[in-house]
Amino acid sequence: MAKKDGKKAKRIPKRIGGLKIPKELRHAGEALLDKANSPAGREIIATGLTMAAAAASAAARKQRTEAHRATRPGDPGTVDPQRVAEAVGDMADIVLERIFRPRKA
Repeated sequence: MAKKDGKKAKRIPKRIGGLKIPKELRHAGEALLDKANSPAGREIIATGLTMAAAAASAAARKQRTEAHRATRPGDPGTVDPQRVAEAVGDMADIVLERIFRPRKA
């Protein structure tokens, strides 16, 4: 883009990292930069960043909550496999004892 309000607009270089950037792509990128540099563009970018931060915060909170539940073995929201195995073993002992106990004559 040549000039905007008497100032030279930022230009995208023809080569980046040794790779040639096509002219159409450079011009599209320059137009996008001009839009992003406007007040409306800045508001859209700020909204997007706010939404991304909220999503990251929610994910971190969920992960922290799940980790906290895993560290509390007595919490009803979690299942401790060791306690389940012990309960099943105890019930099996009770059932086998009732089935196979010696009968009184």
